[in-house]
Amino acid sequence: MQVVENSPSRLRLQETSGILPAILMGGAVLVVIVVIYRGVDPRQLINAVLFSAAAVFFRRIARITLDNERRILRLFRVDMWRRSERTIPFDDISDVQVEVARPETSVQTHTRLTLTTANGPVPLTAGYRANLDAHIALRETLVDVIFNGRSRPAPLSAVQVLLAGGRPLAAAMRAT
Repeated sequence: MQVVENSPSRLRLQETSGILPAILMGGAVLVVIVVIYRGVDPRQLINAVLFSAAAVFFRRIARITLDNERRILRLFRVDMWRRSERTIPFDDISDVQVEVARPETSVQTHTRLTLTTANGPVPLTAGYRANLDAHIALRETLVDVIFNGRSRPAPLSAVQVLLAGGRPLAAAMRAT
C-alpha cells in the first residue's frame, strides 16, 4: 500500500495487484492476434481464455481516502470481480491494527492493516503483503489523521505485532 496523496485536507492510499494481471491479459490478446492473423489452429483460443481468467483472479485494487474535513474514511475495493464500497466516520474507529496472516508457513511475515470499529474489524485490503515495517509506519500515519484531536492508541512495535500474531520465533529474532 502506498500513499498517493497526503495533504491537509485528505490522505489517499492505494494498493493494486501490480502488473501481473496486465501481463496475463497481454498474453491473451497476443494469442488472439496470432490465431487471427496467422491462421493458427482456433483451439489455441483456449489459451487466451485461460490467460484472461488468470488475469481476473489476480486482480485486486484497494483505494482508501481519509477526508479530514468531513472526518470520514472511504474504502473502495475490487477483489477479482467483486466491488465493495464503504464509508466509516472517524469517530467509529477505535484503533488501527497490523494483522498477521494465519496460518503462517513462510519465512516472511505477511501483514495487512485492519480498522477496529464498533461493528467489528474492517480489513483495508483483501490480501496480505510481506512488509511488516511499512505497515507499522503506515499505521502511524493513519493514526495521526484519524485520531487528530482525540486520544491516540498506543504505538506498535514489530515485536509486539509478531507476538500478537502468533509468531514468537520471529518476534525473538526481531528483539535481538
